[in-house]
Amino acid sequence: MNYRQVIEGNAQTLRQLHARLHETCLERDTSPEKRELWSQACAEFHDRYDELAFPGGFQGAYERILTGDEETIEVALCFVEVRPYFFRSGYIFVRLIPKLGRTTLTESQSDRFDIFKKRLALWRQKRKESR
Repeated sequence: MNYRQVIEGNAQTLRQLHARLHETCLERDTSPEKRELWSQACAEFHDRYDELAFPGGFQGAYERILTGDEETIEVALCFVEVRPYFFRSGYIFVRLIPKLGRTTLTESQSDRFDIFKKRLALWRQKRKESR
């Protein structure tokens, strides 16, 4: 499975669901029908968030990483490499990094994680300098 493509596609879906939630929110008080549309948009976003935010399910992902679940570790590594953008993705991104640093990675994964950390450090340095 190409986790990078799944992550990017899921992020796009989450952005669309979140946008729909906000669009319907603007008119929710204009009629009972509009309130129902908003309520449905909220329910769909929240119902699908766990499955879309992290392939294999976001709930329990941190624990699965720390217990050495190979698939979850690979998904997490792909997630930080892709760095998707959607509601609360930055929070997930920041929390995955130390989890990946505390788990056992294959040699290939370790090399990828080292490259990622170097790129992140360079990005942070450039960002700091531009302030």
